[in-house]
Amino acid sequence: MKISVIMPVYNAEKYLDEAIQSILNQTYKDCEFIIINDGSTDDSLSIIERYKKQDERIVLIDRENRGIVASLNEGIQIAKGKYIARMDADDISLPTRFEEQLKIMENDKNIVVCGSWVNIFGENRKDKVFKYFEQDKEIKANLIMSCCFAHPSVIMRKSVFVDNNIWYDENFKNAEDYHLWTQLAKVGKFYNIPRVLLNYRFLETSITRVADKNESQRKEVYTNIFNEALNLINYKRTEEEIELSFIISHKDRIKANKIDLNKLKVYFDKIVQSNNRNNFADSFTLYKMLGNRWLLNFIINKNIKSIFSKYFLYGVISVIK
Repeated sequence: MKISVIMPVYNAEKYLDEAIQSILNQTYKDCEFIIINDGSTDDSLSIIERYKKQDERIVLIDRENRGIVASLNEGIQIAKGKYIARMDADDISLPTRFEEQLKIMENDKNIVVCGSWVNIFGENRKDKVFKYFEQDKEIKANLIMSCCFAHPSVIMRKSVFVDNNIWYDENFKNAEDYHLWTQLAKVGKFYNIPRVLLNYRFLETSITRVADKNESQRKEVYTNIFNEALNLINYKRTEEEIELSFIISHKDRIKANKIDLNKLKVYFDKIVQSNNRNNFADSFTLYKMLGNRWLLNFIINKNIKSIFSKYFLYGVISVIK
């Protein structure tokens, strides 16, 4: 068996049929489908049981609620496949997703995570394709500033988890995927297939968007994640830079805080210099990621001095289609 698909489910009855069908209808069939009913109180369990009767590839775990981190680690531990494929209970995988990802993973043994572009859709919003960076060092440049994969789009080598004792971490709840990438970046290459292979459903009630409203908890989690990301280039931030990092990571915080451009430039310059010394990420892509944050600050706060910086130029480049 090549692939173990892991899908935690918690009160997902509204979209569960589409999610399950999208996995069962993959063109690549040699997989097990581990569905963890994480204490759902709606009709999710009966929906899963109905499909289990129809397809013997489904492995059902039904238990009390323990949360997504515990569910993912449990799924990985029992998985029989060489590869772990993630899936969320409200998303839709396109039919050739596993076929295309497996080809990439089998052709390059050094790739530990393979994701793809995603089509973001939802009620009362237009579809939008999110194009993640394709190559390893581009993706890792993105990682220094933000999450670099669409979590439910990825396929990963199970051996990397077991051999390196790397797991999802409860200390990074609601951003456990971002933290995981900072750990897996140390042991192998990243890749994103430059095609849409997943329809990613945008929900205002999703875990991430609800977590964003808890400012103090979010700050603690993201401070620790940014520390992990910058450790990859051996850079240690000052307390002032930690605060600055958190502010520039979200448009609402940029809007609520006045940013000292001189301090922001010094901080960005130090990140670039540290990366250049360590040759971890693609320098041009990193400049664009930093420039994108610089440009966002300009758009929100209209500080004309922002224009006279190389980071403004790189920011403009970052949004050119």
